[in-house]
Amino acid sequence: MSAISTSEPRPCTYLLQAMAGELELINRCDTGGRMKERPDAAATRLVRAINAALVRSEEAEKRARCLLEEQCRLGADAAHALRTPVAALRAELEEAVLNPAHVDLDELLTRTLSAVGRLQEVIEQLQLLAGPSVAVLEAGGYGERLRRFAPR
Repeated sequence: MSAISTSEPRPCTYLLQAMAGELELINRCDTGGRMKERPDAAATRLVRAINAALVRSEEAEKRARCLLEEQCRLGADAAHALRTPVAALRAELEEAVLNPAHVDLDELLTRTLSAVGRLQEVIEQLQLLAGPSVAVLEAGGYGERLRRFAPR
């Protein structure tokens, strides 16, 4: 028996082309659309799998946006928290440079060490705050995926 080849597309080809067109429209519009289920059982399974993938993709995008917003807030908070002790340290040292004769070196060193201690506390707090974001990424299994794309 020989296989007969025709130039006419088979019905499943039409269905796949229609589904591909529908998915392209969903991707292009970026409206959170879903594919319509088809009467064909195999097509329905495929549509459900694609729709589930679209849902997971949207959820991942929402999580990424939340993490980015959290990172922006953390950066702003960090800058604010570091600004005060750095300004105090700078003022102490500038005063010492401008008026070296009026500086008690022991007192200056004590105050600057205190400012450095405050800086260290802020940095340690920042490290603790950064921890949960990394833990969330790891819990979602994103850590390993992100490491694959990290510059080396």
